[in-house]
Amino acid sequence: MECRQIMCGNVNCYLLCQSGRGILVDAAGRGFEGKIRQACEKAGVKVELVFLTHGHIDHVYNAAALAAGWGAPIAMSGKDAGLIVNQFSQPMQTRGLTGRALGFASRRLMERTKIPYFKPDILLSEGDSLREFGLDAYVLQLPGHTAGSIGLDVEGRQLFVGDAMMNLLRPEAPCLFADRTEAEKSVEKIRSLGRRTLYFGHGKPL
Repeated sequence: MECRQIMCGNVNCYLLCQSGRGILVDAAGRGFEGKIRQACEKAGVKVELVFLTHGHIDHVYNAAALAAGWGAPIAMSGKDAGLIVNQFSQPMQTRGLTGRALGFASRRLMERTKIPYFKPDILLSEGDSLREFGLDAYVLQLPGHTAGSIGLDVEGRQLFVGDAMMNLLRPEAPCLFADRTEAEKSVEKIRSLGRRTLYFGHGKPL
């Protein structure tokens, strides 16, 4: 499996490619649809799935347009589906100075910008496989940042964690969360898996 990182401001999307087939992990925020399309076209793969790690606007804004253009389904946890309609349907607590700054910026963005509506085609749960989309990968439930935060464990070697962990100054639990206790449990779950390359929604892979 080849992974191509698509940097969209301070948010990472990832194109997972294998045998001419592709899965897009996250869809970034407003203004990045063209960059994502161009990156996928350059890779020369057919994108068969848009996989969303959680429902925050900076990760899902372009999902509807991209999926429609490719004729691909959108997959995410049903626990975050309500965020597509109302970004404030879940709590947003913060930790530390970085968290407060990000929280302030996030709330302003959520107040001013409406996500183009979509209804997820596939609702994902713990252990679901993506083999039908050409990838040896399984879904992990990683709640805390949002109630429906999920990750993707690929080939037992690469783990796409969305915002269940962030690598801003160092890899750690998210500084924004709906439930801090659950967020910390999800970090421990990630650590318990053993050696993986971690791909974050924010920050460099590690």
